Amino acid sequence: MQIYKLVFEMNEKKEDASKGIGVSKDKIEVQEDLGKRIGTKVVHAGESINPLTRGITTNIDFSTTFAYDIADQWADVFYHGKPGFAYSRHANPTRTTFEKKIAILENGEAGIGFSSGMAAISTVFCTFLKPDDEIIVTDRCYPGTRHLLNQYFKEWGFKVHFVDATDIENIKAKITNNTKLIYMECPANPTLSLCDIAEIAKLAKEIQAKFVFDNTFATPINQNPIDLGVNIVVHSVTKYLSGHSDVLGGATVSSADERAEIMNTAVYFGGVMQPFDAWLTIRGIKTLELRVNRHTKNSHAIAKFLEDHPKIREVYYPGLKSHPQHQLAKKQMRDFGGMVSFCAGKSDKDGVDFINNLKIIKRATSLGSTSSLIQASGSMLYLEFTEEEKRSIGINPGFVRFSPGIEDKDDLIEDIDQALSKI
Repeated sequence: MQIYKLVFEMNEKKEDASKGIGVSKDKIEVQEDLGKRIGTKVVHAGESINPLTRGITTNIDFSTTFAYDIADQWADVFYHGKPGFAYSRHANPTRTTFEKKIAILENGEAGIGFSSGMAAISTVFCTFLKPDDEIIVTDRCYPGTRHLLNQYFKEWGFKVHFVDATDIENIKAKITNNTKLIYMECPANPTLSLCDIAEIAKLAKEIQAKFVFDNTFATPINQNPIDLGVNIVVHSVTKYLSGHSDVLGGATVSSADERAEIMNTAVYFGGVMQPFDAWLTIRGIKTLELRVNRHTKNSHAIAKFLEDHPKIREVYYPGLKSHPQHQLAKKQMRDFGGMVSFCAGKSDKDGVDFINNLKIIKRATSLGSTSSLIQASGSMLYLEFTEEEKRSIGINPGFVRFSPGIEDKDDLIEDIDQALSKI
């Protein structure tokens, strides 16, 4: 408890919060010569030719510490935020390349690489909140985020309001003088419901609250929340950004000043991204547009198939005209994303029986992988929720969350069809 108390006390002194050891406020440089379009940016953004070897791929620098000829040079980097590297918890060359790349893709000023998505989220909360502050959160959010807020932040003296964010009036109803942060996901996990990002951003600005947004499901390929007024974007890098189920990581993108504040907390909490994970993610991002386009194409085809299937009661996909927020999706997204949720059969048992009969699609948590991943949400990730809690956030009997991979869509549809025939 003492380390959290120290951080929260520091947050009361905002003029000091961004003056941590070795924290830079530098903005990323815009690399106009490396292309303006997203398909080019994912390949080249944040990277450069190695001046010594002329190699075109980013090197992995595993160094934890960095030596200087003169002690004062080291001190300038470590204590005064001068360009360079002193200790890898503060900054590492490979992680810095990833941070530049994700900031450019999200149209932000600066980024931070974390050891997981939860490390990114918890560090942001600990940076900008103190006891007695209030936070408004979408009730359709990742269970890990909900658990963090319910089990820890409430205990530390924060007031957390979970709301149905599909209607902005529900957010307005919870605003008080102590509201300091609004946290949203869109499309939301796992129901793929939407919130009006631009309107919530206006509201957050009016009340001088930070607007923090999880863009994991949409990715920078399909949506750029900062362009719509969001202050801080968070990602689970584990998902689409790295894309191959072999990286555990997270990220934030924000203004340079906000980055300095978040990094000052991250340095002492220590949950920063490791060099090898940064390198794998840099490599993964190079195919991000290709992969996300394939995920999206597969998801749209599967959603249409499911919509007409007699054993499917409900389909949740923003790209379907039947989705209640289809028009909002068209307004704020470039495409509709790679996730599909649906209710199979009439009960949770039907949902479990369905996924147990799949052959190609893997029964596993997580998402955004080259391999298709599926879970019966009511009986897997939300097992600890009461029936009332599950229904209140849209998880109905037989609810299934599906992350189609990049396999051939017809093979996936055939696998789904044969599994449905057995329930």
